[in-house]
Amino acid sequence: MKYANGRYGSSFVNTTTGIVGYEAAAGETIDKLNSIGNPVNTVESQNEYNKTFMVQGGFDAELRIFDFLKFNSRFGASQYYYQGRNFSNIKNAWLNSDPTRADADFVALKTANPGVTTYADNSLDISTSDSFRQSWENYFTFEKSFKNHNINATVGVSREKTGVGSYTLLRGYEVPEQSQYWSLSHVSGAYKSDDIEQYSYTPTTLAAYFARVQYNYANKYYFSGTVRRDGSSTFKSSGDYWGTFPSFGLGWTITNENFMKGIDWLEYLKLRGNWGKLGNQNVTLNVSQILTSTGSSNKNYVFGPDQTLIYGASFGTPAVGLSWEITREWGLGADFSFLSGRLNGSADYYNKLNTNAIMDITPIADSMYESSYYDHAAEISNKGFELNLSWKDRIDNELTYEVSANFSHNTNKVESVKSSYIGLTGGSLSNGQITKKLEVGQPVYAWWMYETDGVWQTQEEIDNSTHLGSPKPGYLKYKDRNNDNVIDDNDKVFMGSYLPTFNYGLHVGVAYKHFDLNVDGYGVGGNKVYNALKGVRINGGENITYDTYKNRWTGEGSTNVNPGADRDHYASDYYLESGAYFRINNITLGYTFENLVLRGSSLRLYVTAQNPFIFTKYSGFSPEITTSTGSPDGTTVVELSAYPTTRNFLFGVSLHF
Repeated sequence: MKYANGRYGSSFVNTTTGIVGYEAAAGETIDKLNSIGNPVNTVESQNEYNKTFMVQGGFDAELRIFDFLKFNSRFGASQYYYQGRNFSNIKNAWLNSDPTRADADFVALKTANPGVTTYADNSLDISTSDSFRQSWENYFTFEKSFKNHNINATVGVSREKTGVGSYTLLRGYEVPEQSQYWSLSHVSGAYKSDDIEQYSYTPTTLAAYFARVQYNYANKYYFSGTVRRDGSSTFKSSGDYWGTFPSFGLGWTITNENFMKGIDWLEYLKLRGNWGKLGNQNVTLNVSQILTSTGSSNKNYVFGPDQTLIYGASFGTPAVGLSWEITREWGLGADFSFLSGRLNGSADYYNKLNTNAIMDITPIADSMYESSYYDHAAEISNKGFELNLSWKDRIDNELTYEVSANFSHNTNKVESVKSSYIGLTGGSLSNGQITKKLEVGQPVYAWWMYETDGVWQTQEEIDNSTHLGSPKPGYLKYKDRNNDNVIDDNDKVFMGSYLPTFNYGLHVGVAYKHFDLNVDGYGVGGNKVYNALKGVRINGGENITYDTYKNRWTGEGSTNVNPGADRDHYASDYYLESGAYFRINNITLGYTFENLVLRGSSLRLYVTAQNPFIFTKYSGFSPEITTSTGSPDGTTVVELSAYPTTRNFLFGVSLHF
């Protein structure tokens, strides 16, 4: 918003009259509806420019040594460059954050605080980064058939290096406001805290030796075996670089047996079984960290009559000896085709056990470590099945259609936890409340919180009952699960998982003459989402949903489900909602013109709607919530500031010759 004087401002309100604005008469009080700044002013006070460039290439060479033996060499590389510039008008942002401020006020503060960048006129950031990645793979392939025996064998080596590069950030203060002079050579020099941040990335190197054998007899009986020996520089702190990962599979095509001949309705049936070990090294490099600070910090101390600042340090993280995260897996499956190939599908059962899951460990209050670190913490199992079906048919020469669907079900369970990490919690709401806990027998970092028991209606009811904290009428009530007349962590209960227990997808395609229509959708179920928007935004003056406003407690007897506008922020099942949804993520309608100029040429016009519809009972912005890391102990599927998935409508032209 802009005020009458042309200034932007925060959401001021006259708390005496209730009128939104920054003006007040004598005796009246001005406050803010929230602590959030003006986003339009933020945009206008910044001028940001980013440029990226990426080049990639590679080669693939093949040497045929004999008709049954060949050698392949593949090399690939990519180089990425980034350059950024950000001009921030500090003075303009300060003046527009309160329409009563004047230039003279800023100048006075600047004069009283020489060298303090808060009162610099502006700042200029120049940043650059680059990264390089390369991979090289060499292998021999043996392929031979004799009579009913068919053999394919591969042996080779590979090397990969990623994260080769650097980052630089340069910051200066008070450059001329004209953009042609935005250069760090034009800074005023009045500020000693001009920043330089520069570092090189720690590259990761992977090496592998691998061998694979595939054999089948008469296309009936199949065997495949693979062994990999992988090494990763990620595990430098332990020196345990290498891991060996074998796997094998068996198959039987029953429909190729003589006793299956004459069964016309069964086109194809193959049974499969597999066992293997998989390795994962995608974790942050574990190193010991010593944390220091040159300013006011709990690491430093003030001593003596002169109150001299003495620099100190703290132990950030330990270099825990990590090794490969290993998952053992076995499974059974079948591929089938019926009714002259119109009905096709597959069914699979899997059983996976992560034997030494690497997790982000948050130190407890009395730990000697200050920052989180990674360690092998638990055994986690995943068991389930997957089913895929597709049907294709033709009504006549002008109308064809296809329908396909997939469904999977998974059960996630913590089988064991390292003794020192039993009871680890996560899902912090950044207000002292946590929402998740690592527990044997539960899904990984399952929801763990208080169970609500209605809403306090009167002060008398509160005074005569066991309660948590210092509630008021309109606050949520919480259950004393163990009946000890005290409500604490011992009364919290597990309430399911953020992980879906089932996923499904659907595709429908229809073609009639020159028209084609395709519709795709997917969905999940069995999971829960923590809608923190119903709690953390209420007293912050930020936007809330209409339902939260309309259904709130407004007085005795108004509701025994929803709290009032004044509410506590304890993590509870009141904020847990079903995360089930079905999203139609693509609808495409096209028309094709054939043989326009040249025989075989075509022109296709199409319109596409991306993410046009979602069907869910979730009351927040979106049940599809994650974080940048997706770490299970973080705020994954906790809605604090999520944005809904955008809808896109596209028109396209495709020309073929």
